[in-house]
Amino acid sequence: MTQGVWLPVDPASKVALERLQEKGPLRLPPEYIDQLAASDGGEGDLGVQPGWIVLWPADEVLAHNAGYSVSEFLPGFFGFGSNGGGELLAFDIRGSEPYPIVMVPFIPMEVGEAVRIASSFGELRNQIGKLSKSDT
Repeated sequence: MTQGVWLPVDPASKVALERLQEKGPLRLPPEYIDQLAASDGGEGDLGVQPGWIVLWPADEVLAHNAGYSVSEFLPGFFGFGSNGGGELLAFDIRGSEPYPIVMVPFIPMEVGEAVRIASSFGELRNQIGKLSKSDT
């Protein structure tokens, strides 16, 4: 895989990270917290489907989950970003850790539409800023 684009932003504040960890429905993976601590959101190429990632800032994650009614339409999932278009990126928290990463269309936002794109956030993080083989 070749290097692609990653557009980081300033790190998340300690307060925002603590709030997210306290109010979120799961124990968030350390790799995810580390990513937000380095870049509180950001966007860029992703070496796996859907090919582009937009990470939500720590202080917006809970609001986006509520606004998109993730717990209603996707029980057992917790969103953390999108592809900047029609796909939600989420943790599948129905099983044990490490939580698989899935993409789900915003329309229809249904569990049966979820596609696994990584076995963990750590695996996904390794693909941030890389082009997929189909892009090279």
